[in-house]
Amino acid sequence: MNAVVQSGDDQVGSMLEKLAKLWKTRAAVNNGLQDYTNLEFEPERHDFSEVLLPFRGHAAWLEASAAQKSKVLSYAWVLYNVKTIYIETNVVAPACEDIIKSPPVTSRNRALLQTVMADAMLDEALHTRMSLEACNYIYAMRDIDYLDFSDFNLVKWRARVLDECHAEWQRRLTRFAIACASETLITDYLKVMAEDSNIQSICHQVTKTHAVDEWSHSSVFSFVAADVLADLSEQERRYFRTILLRTVEMFANNELGGWAKAFTLFDFPGAEAMLADTGDSNEVAIYRASVERLIERLGLDAQRVIYSQTAQSGA
Repeated sequence: MNAVVQSGDDQVGSMLEKLAKLWKTRAAVNNGLQDYTNLEFEPERHDFSEVLLPFRGHAAWLEASAAQKSKVLSYAWVLYNVKTIYIETNVVAPACEDIIKSPPVTSRNRALLQTVMADAMLDEALHTRMSLEACNYIYAMRDIDYLDFSDFNLVKWRARVLDECHAEWQRRLTRFAIACASETLITDYLKVMAEDSNIQSICHQVTKTHAVDEWSHSSVFSFVAADVLADLSEQERRYFRTILLRTVEMFANNELGGWAKAFTLFDFPGAEAMLADTGDSNEVAIYRASVERLIERLGLDAQRVIYSQTAQSGA
């Protein structure tokens, strides 16, 4: 995609209009609301892609039995879905609400901004429902204990950054920048399971549906961001760019707290050492590349803020 810089040029307005008109057909999660629980359950299939496990190369994992690995991968599916629900409700929805309730006063696309954000917010509510059902389905079919965990690093970090803001414009840009980055970054993560036909059918299909919508949302948020940024000062644009980059490390966090809680629910030999030997962040370079492409599309790359400096100052 070419750089999208000016809100006033025809490209942004026309794309927002096109996205608004196409929503009914492009929103996979809103196209029939399929009942994925009718899919055949196959106990021998894993519920999550092993390649996404942060400790997949550790000796304790490699030496584990097939039954032990299967249970871990079931809890990986649970953790993924619960984190998804928190991102949808605590990160993305508030940013959508900001635009819906108070679109930029200088934009000539205010109505379109409200429409596409309302569409995205409805998609996210349906994703939440879909994740809940798919998660509870695996609980029931695997007969595993409930994992009560809510202390996700991205959500905690977002709250800290908002507390550190000194002005309302910073809080508003923080909410939107973290949501933009999250909607961009999640497409990389979803792609693996969306293309992994070897995992449990419901897990594959739910992730594939989610991925279709999030690829569209990445485009939606890019064009909304272009409109939002058009009339901002250089200080505000630099701030937005910095928050985008700082979000990468938090999004890529391995959520070891969640894993520690999961391993209290069943016996997995060497779990404590495995987590101790696993770092906090997973594949940061891959995630960073996606956000840097977004920054380039928005015309913010000219600021040349060094990633290592912003990451160190934020986490």
